[in-house]
Amino acid sequence: MPKLKLFVLLLIGISGFAQTKVLYDQSIEAYKSKDYVLFLKLARQLDSIRPAHPAFTYNLASAYALNGSKEEALSVLKKMVLANNTIAFEDDADFISIKNDKGFKDLVELKNLQSKTIKNSVEKLQLSEKDLHPEGLLYLEKEKLWLSSSIRNKKIVSFDAFGKCSDWFADCSYAVFALKTDHNEKYLWVACSAIPEMKNFAKETDGKSEILKIEIATKKLVKRYTIEGNHVFGDLIVAKNNEIYISDSVEPILYKIEKDNLILWKDLRTEAFNLQGITFNASESKLFVADYLKGIFVIDLKNKKDFWLEFPKEVSKKGIDGLLFYNNSLIAIENGVVPIRLMQFNLNEAQAKIIDFKVLENNREELNEPALATLVGDKLYYFANSPWKFYDKNFQLDENKFENPKLFELDLK
Repeated sequence: MPKLKLFVLLLIGISGFAQTKVLYDQSIEAYKSKDYVLFLKLARQLDSIRPAHPAFTYNLASAYALNGSKEEALSVLKKMVLANNTIAFEDDADFISIKNDKGFKDLVELKNLQSKTIKNSVEKLQLSEKDLHPEGLLYLEKEKLWLSSSIRNKKIVSFDAFGKCSDWFADCSYAVFALKTDHNEKYLWVACSAIPEMKNFAKETDGKSEILKIEIATKKLVKRYTIEGNHVFGDLIVAKNNEIYISDSVEPILYKIEKDNLILWKDLRTEAFNLQGITFNASESKLFVADYLKGIFVIDLKNKKDFWLEFPKEVSKKGIDGLLFYNNSLIAIENGVVPIRLMQFNLNEAQAKIIDFKVLENNREELNEPALATLVGDKLYYFANSPWKFYDKNFQLDENKFENPKLFELDLK
């Protein structure tokens, strides 16, 4: 079992959590001493602390196999393959007890199928501003105008049919993430957060976030909504009654702007890990929130109930960033899996379960960490490439390593 190689990944995921590292070290000692019962106990404990972690998931599958729990081992291995089809497990001696099982051979075949390239989107244009690092994307129907946010340059730009960018609003203190408008397109709501990837980052601002309310017609800032603490406001959604729901990627907490005040609305620290995309169903009776590790959390606003959306065993819950509702389905951008993909999850009538799914895009070389997307009628638009992976240790960008932002269009019909 390649635990030493995977330990590098472990450090990325739990840096600073000394207790978890102690448990991990104890599990490795149990493995080395062939105390596989203890190894399984500790592996399960670690997986409960940090689900979907590459090292923990692999070790849990190994522990199940070494304890003769074949079905459990195959189930965990399947989750691992669906999340990352590059991890080599085929020749690991820990799985010798299940290597000849049909289920194991099916997993090897699944791993190969995950590499299949699926192309349904078409490239529409490239933006002229190479280091923009776009994240949020929005089309203003009344203005007939495209807007993009900028992580790197802390602003909002408009762009034309040829991709030529012009500054639309530049009075942003921090990196600009999501862009949403109210239903009358009177105001633009903007999620901003201070992160090292933005230009002129100062350490004392790390974790500061704000929501901007901008009057679209005049491009004038109406109000900044701020809150104390360490946050990354990554996405937001605007209800028809003009209440704003905001996801925080640092602490799994949902915030809300109601009666012109930014408040903590729902604390999910006992439920979730890393909140990302957020969207309503058509009637706005349900709020869907992506969690980067656990899947999609559903909040029934009418019945005041919440639950995790039930997923089929054939798809990964991990790595969902952008999330949109479309015709009783959810469109998910999965950039935390390998390979990166876009998925459409069809929901049952109660919108509590995924009953069918379609892979819209998979394993395309252009998909270099797409994030948020927007819908214009039946067409989905998103930036296929963003330079998250091309910042050096000092958070400077090497423009020789990436291309200009590419806007893609996918006709969902």
